[in-house]
Amino acid sequence: MSLEFRLIDIETRSPYRIAAMDHAIHEECEAGHSPPTLVFHNWEKSVSIANGQALDDLNFEACRENGFEVVRLTTGGKAVVHFPDTEFSYSLFVPITGINPRATYELYCGRIAAALQSLGVSSAVVDNNDIFVGEKKIGGNAQHVKKNVAMQQGVILYEQPDARTMLSLMNASLYEVDAEEKLRDVLTGISAHSSAPQEQVRQILTAHMLSGYEYKTGFLTEREQVKIRELESQYKTLEEAQAPQTRGLCWLPAAVYIQRRAIEARA
Repeated sequence: MSLEFRLIDIETRSPYRIAAMDHAIHEECEAGHSPPTLVFHNWEKSVSIANGQALDDLNFEACRENGFEVVRLTTGGKAVVHFPDTEFSYSLFVPITGINPRATYELYCGRIAAALQSLGVSSAVVDNNDIFVGEKKIGGNAQHVKKNVAMQQGVILYEQPDARTMLSLMNASLYEVDAEEKLRDVLTGISAHSSAPQEQVRQILTAHMLSGYEYKTGFLTEREQVKIRELESQYKTLEEAQAPQTRGLCWLPAAVYIQRRAIEARA
C-alpha cells in the first residue's frame, strides 16, 4: 500500500481535546479531506472510558478529589487512567479499503511490539491488541472502524503507574481485596527494561508503525480545527452508554467482567 502519513507531534492536551481531535481527524480521513495520520498525545490527569462502559465503573468523588477528568471515547476496550509524561498515547488513522480491519489491527500491534523489541524490551502481542513483556502488560490498543478508515488508539507505559491511585478511581465493589497487588504485579514500563529516553522511544515507535510509508510532520487542517472546537464541549458531557457493560480497568479487568466472560464462553 503506497501511503504518505501525516505525523502530528506530541503535546500535553486535555482529555476533551484529545477525544475531539481523534473524532475530527477520523471523520476528515474518512471523507478524504485528511491524509492517513499518526498523532501522539500527552494526556493531562484523566480517565478515558470505553464507548460501552458503565459510568458506575468509576468513583467520581475520588476522580474529582484527585483532579482526574473523565472522558468517554468512541473505541471499545476498558478504562485507562492517564498520568502525564509517563506513557506513549497514540492514535493511528489508516485506510482499510479492501483489507480486513482485524488484519490491520494485528499488523500495527505487531509493529509496536517490534519497536519495543528493538529497544531490548522483549515484547509480544497477546489477544490481538495487548502488548506484554513476559507475564507483565506494557500496552493496550482499541479500535474504531468506519467504512474506509480505522482509528487505532493505544497506550504504551514508559513508567509503571501507581496501582493504588488507579484503583482508587474505580468503583471499589468491582475488585477483590488483593486487586492492588495483582495490578502492581501485572504492570511494567519501558524504563524498567531500557534506558532509552522518551523522545528516542517515540521516534522508534513512529519509524516502526509507519515502516514502508512516507511520512512527514504536519498540522491540523482548518476543517479539523473547526470540528474540534465544536466537538470539545460535547465530550465534556458524560452520558450513560447504551447497553453499558462493566469492564473495569484496561490493565486489570474487573472480577465481575471475568466471571461474565466465563459464563458466556460456557454458553
